[in-house]
Amino acid sequence: MTDEAAPGPRRPKRVTHEDIARACGVSRATVSYVLNDVPGRMISDATRELVLRTARELGHVPYAPARMLRLGRSDVVLALVRDFSPGYISNALLRKLDVALAERGFVLLIHRYDESLRSVQELWQLVSPSLVVVMGGLTISEQEGLESAAARVLRVHGTMPNVRIGRMQADHLTARGHRVIGYVLPSEPSLQLIAGERLRGIQEECAALGIPEPVVCTVDPTDMDSVSAALDVFLATEGLTAVATHNDEIGLLLVSALQARGLEAGRDLAIIGVDNIPSARVDLTTVEIDVDLWGDDVVASALALLDDEEPTTISHELLRVIERRTA
Repeated sequence: MTDEAAPGPRRPKRVTHEDIARACGVSRATVSYVLNDVPGRMISDATRELVLRTARELGHVPYAPARMLRLGRSDVVLALVRDFSPGYISNALLRKLDVALAERGFVLLIHRYDESLRSVQELWQLVSPSLVVVMGGLTISEQEGLESAAARVLRVHGTMPNVRIGRMQADHLTARGHRVIGYVLPSEPSLQLIAGERLRGIQEECAALGIPEPVVCTVDPTDMDSVSAALDVFLATEGLTAVATHNDEIGLLLVSALQARGLEAGRDLAIIGVDNIPSARVDLTTVEIDVDLWGDDVVASALALLDDEEPTTISHELLRVIERRTA
């Protein structure tokens, strides 16, 4: 008796134009004209509606390679991220973008980009996207590769006024009498560009007020020892009474480190973050980003680029300081 491998599940048969034509009682050519929206063909509205309705009922899915050859582009929008935990604000933005693109018939493909694994040019040969959405900073070589390979690129970080965020943090702290302040940079490479812009805003505000430059420490948010080491520096710096952090996650870690020493944020050291994430909404003073308005701006820019139009500059007030106990 021979052992026979159990048959695996059968792949569902792809619905073809011939299947739809047979179900509708029309020619295959008519189905092709309707589904491909070929101009200049005399097809009645009733027949067009019958073909489209039958295609939906049979579960017809356009064959992507053929569609790409016909249109000269794919229906893929590629979002480049540095890791799979882009954060509360970026996640909300990607969700809004995904919905808007789906309504236009596009698919948002989120890719964790690492040039050491695959170059931008290699990625293009695999995906051929209609638009690239860059969610974080790229290296110089990556930017050059992107510009040479992609026809349409939307740099999301360039639509957020990060320098102004830093200035707002510094302005809030100095308005409350703090004259020596600290700043916490994240160690993640994917955040260095944005964090650097926010730090520059704080530095500019300090220079404008004629107070010392901020004391800068870098922490790894996954390593509480690095947070404690930064706190040691801040507490040991003469006259330092307040700290601005790159985001709320780091701000909350500093609050915890203070509590572990019997100290209190807002009393022993003022702390202000950025984002207004849900876990920060009890105590942490922060600069809130209106992600709904920002998302609308990003979506409008993406759709304009897909239509081969220049994105219009939209000026919304995206930022506000929310004062709570910590500062």
